[in-house]
Amino acid sequence: MTATTWYWIGTAAMALGSVLFGVGAAKADHRPREILYTLNFFICLVAFALYLTMAMGYGAYVSADGTRTTWVRYATWFLTTPLLLLDLTLVASSRNVLAAQLIGANAFMIGTGFIATVLPEDATAITWYLVSCGAYLAIAYMLLGPYRRSAVAAHPQSAGAFRRLVGVHVFLWTMYPLVWILSPEGLDVVGDAWEAGLFTVLDVVAKVGFGFLALSTLSTVMRNREFLGDEAVPERTTVPRRPLA
Repeated sequence: MTATTWYWIGTAAMALGSVLFGVGAAKADHRPREILYTLNFFICLVAFALYLTMAMGYGAYVSADGTRTTWVRYATWFLTTPLLLLDLTLVASSRNVLAAQLIGANAFMIGTGFIATVLPEDATAITWYLVSCGAYLAIAYMLLGPYRRSAVAAHPQSAGAFRRLVGVHVFLWTMYPLVWILSPEGLDVVGDAWEAGLFTVLDVVAKVGFGFLALSTLSTVMRNREFLGDEAVPERTTVPRRPLA
């Protein structure tokens, strides 16, 4: 398939994700679920705009040597990745300082990755790529270390769900720099169509799929009565009947 075909597939997948999460937010019966559905709705909506832009032939330029650079991805990643991190911190009721550290490191990672992408393919671009990878390693450390420890300590009955959530997140995000280094912007091992296909599959799984995994984890936490946010699962109440006269 061509890169454009992959972009249209991404457009359709993100549109479907936006609808599903939007409907979920409208029907949510508890505030934490409503917030999480809303976050994922906007994640998919922004990604939908990205893929529609690329499918229509915009958001990229071709350099003198024929390399096609899709710069618009970084605008989307800069907007959606903080929301994905907020998914994690909301489900775990994480401290604000940890959320700030994750989002700050993420902004640095995306910014330096953008620099690596728009620079010519030489040692300078690879240097900035490695700097961006260093920022990602800091994020992975915080997720596998402080985040996971605090989540498991605060939600012991849901420990397995949190380990799965963090493991999936770190695995998916680790794939992005690997695809980049193989792409035309990196070492040019794969062509434009392969790059588009790999990034599209990753984006759909990391946004739509991960959004539903985060919601499943939140359901587990709330079912175990371990949610520490401002609105936990309310107890089911029964209205007493008046005795018949």
